[in-house]
Amino acid sequence: MGIQLNLGDHRSRNPDFISIPRENVADAKWARIQAIAIANSRPSANVYFRSLPGHRSLSSLLADRSIWVNYWVGFTVEGGAFTLDGISDIGLSYWAFRHGRRYVLSTLIHELAHVDGAPDNTTQAEDALVHCGLGTLAEMRTGIDDPSTPYIPGHHG
Repeated sequence: MGIQLNLGDHRSRNPDFISIPRENVADAKWARIQAIAIANSRPSANVYFRSLPGHRSLSSLLADRSIWVNYWVGFTVEGGAFTLDGISDIGLSYWAFRHGRRYVLSTLIHELAHVDGAPDNTTQAEDALVHCGLGTLAEMRTGIDDPSTPYIPGHHG
């Protein structure tokens, strides 16, 4: 299947990353399926991801079984990612799930860009959303937010 959802079968080295609560599993599964669909249907997504410091395509990341998607407790922003000993853990927080499936998807894409080496002090991870169809080039060029997309122009981290 590829990237794995922590449904109680993974213990992250980050103690704040836990199994995805039952009420959020359907949204996490939907986001994973949509991310795969984006990688398969939008060549710009794979091209952009290959331009990141890790030089991996979105398809490659989504096929990687060493990447785990967890629930991030105690944190109020979108999510986070870190890699240790070859295992990459992504944490999706209450915030992402509270804002709906598109935000869960956009947070997953953003965090996969970090797994691929996008540093926190740039907009590279957030800009991945535009190349995945979750934001517009106009937003990226002008810096003016379109509230109908989950992309946040100029967002770091």
